[in-house]
Amino acid sequence: MLYFFLSYASDEDDIFVRRLYRDLSAEIARRIGAEPQQVIGYLDDSGNGRWPADARSALGTCQTFIALCSSRYLASDRCGRYWGTFVDRIRKDDSAAASGALIPVLWSADGVSGDVFHEPGLDVQPHRTPHGDDLRVMMRLRSHRAGYAAFVASLAHRVVETAHAHRLPDGPAGVDLDAAVNPFDERRHRPGAGPPSTKVYVVVAAGTREQMRAVRDDLRFYGRRREDWSPYQPMTPQSLAARACGVVSDRRLQSEVVPIESVPERLRKGLQRDILVLLVDAWATRVEDLHRALREIGERDDEAVAVLVPASPGDGETSARRGELRGEVLRSFPGRASWHDSLFRVGVDSPDEFDADLATAIAAAQRRAYRRERPGGSRPGPRRPVLEGP
Repeated sequence: MLYFFLSYASDEDDIFVRRLYRDLSAEIARRIGAEPQQVIGYLDDSGNGRWPADARSALGTCQTFIALCSSRYLASDRCGRYWGTFVDRIRKDDSAAASGALIPVLWSADGVSGDVFHEPGLDVQPHRTPHGDDLRVMMRLRSHRAGYAAFVASLAHRVVETAHAHRLPDGPAGVDLDAAVNPFDERRHRPGAGPPSTKVYVVVAAGTREQMRAVRDDLRFYGRRREDWSPYQPMTPQSLAARACGVVSDRRLQSEVVPIESVPERLRKGLQRDILVLLVDAWATRVEDLHRALREIGERDDEAVAVLVPASPGDGETSARRGELRGEVLRSFPGRASWHDSLFRVGVDSPDEFDADLATAIAAAQRRAYRRERPGGSRPGPRRPVLEGP
């Protein structure tokens, strides 16, 4: 039996989330007398890339769903689809006891409204910390260790009691999470909720480790998937896509990581209010399919596309060829290379600078989208270059 599925927004204090997962698993194992090799719960720590196959299976068989709720969680399309899929399992069970399997936990109250835990027709009861504190704050403070231990014990008790009192039937095999409904998105767009919010599509223009093997020597920044690219190692091992989604969430916007192959079609259809953020590895210009995609995107010179190109000082190989690689990137975006533009940043040196530049780019893209929507606010004429020097 898989006792719980722990759902959280990627880059939401990942270290503490993993600690909670380990502590909760250990406490449940102690209570049920589990064998050492028994898997107690599931944590999707794959970031914001493709849906892991084991996540689909876990979501269809877990007996409880623990959601670490925060503003980032509610803005995450991935988390919303997980939540919606599990709620569908509860509704199909048609038992009053099944509602208890959905366990929201307040991870961070900032920006979270009181009705977030409401699901029509279900009696959803959040699991709160002893004094109603944010769980993420409690875990950080040494003075709250006893309270944290008590919370983990009470949560483990609830999970075990719920799983043993009523067995939730398994969901259909091979759950199609791409087709799942995100109820958080629906609630934002219900009648009277105002205009649709901006969605930020995050695109990683970087190769996999296998692809980059033919291009450069230092492969420690790459993984099995493009989305694993983490250029700021060893300062931070976090993937750049996950970091970008965190910045987007901080601005109370939705984000979704999409493949670079989907970008040209999205641009042809028009982004409307939406924004596209392109995270470019300077070495990508030497990978044929990525170089071709970058040129196609660059030729459109779309004002709703923000381009950020990291250049970490911890990457000696890139630093040694910085000028050469910079030139190759600029040639991929001929319409923007000569402009001083907050939506086009080459040589972003640190994680903090990346966060600041991305937040600035998103704000600028939102302003431009607003101008396009205003009457007579069609795309402006040619931009005038900003001249340097006297």
